[in-house]
Amino acid sequence: MLADELDLPSFLGAGLAVIVATSDDRLRPEVSRAWGPLLAADGGTLTMCVAAAPASTMRANLGRGGTIAATFSVPTTYRTVQLKGPLLSVEEPSADDLARVEEHVAAFAEEVARVGIPATRAPRLREPALLAVQMEVRERYDQTPGPGAGSPL
Repeated sequence: MLADELDLPSFLGAGLAVIVATSDDRLRPEVSRAWGPLLAADGGTLTMCVAAAPASTMRANLGRGGTIAATFSVPTTYRTVQLKGPLLSVEEPSADDLARVEEHVAAFAEEVARVGIPATRAPRLREPALLAVQMEVRERYDQTPGPGAGSPL
């Protein structure tokens, strides 16, 4: 996939599976789902709500700052993009953040229904404890399976 072939803001607005990875101070990884991604108009920052239960490793990792990697994949095609960069902020989600989450959950339910997962199951994947995370987007990669996987966008 060439960079000019992908409208990244539109891509991120689809019913994607979103997985976020952080690490602790010993670089041990931790992953979680995320919902409601929103890329700034200039493409320089990304906001999303990350599942992070109280006292969880994910919440601790987000609280200490550092870097984050987010992978976005279309369940019906496996077209996948990864964005990486430093955390800029972590806070409780706003009403707008939560509205984006609900829109994303609905779009995700429609998408996974096309591959045989009942739409009623998808909302159960949305964990109740979310943190609104903003990251600076410094790296962009095509992670779609195939010969171009890992190529910069």
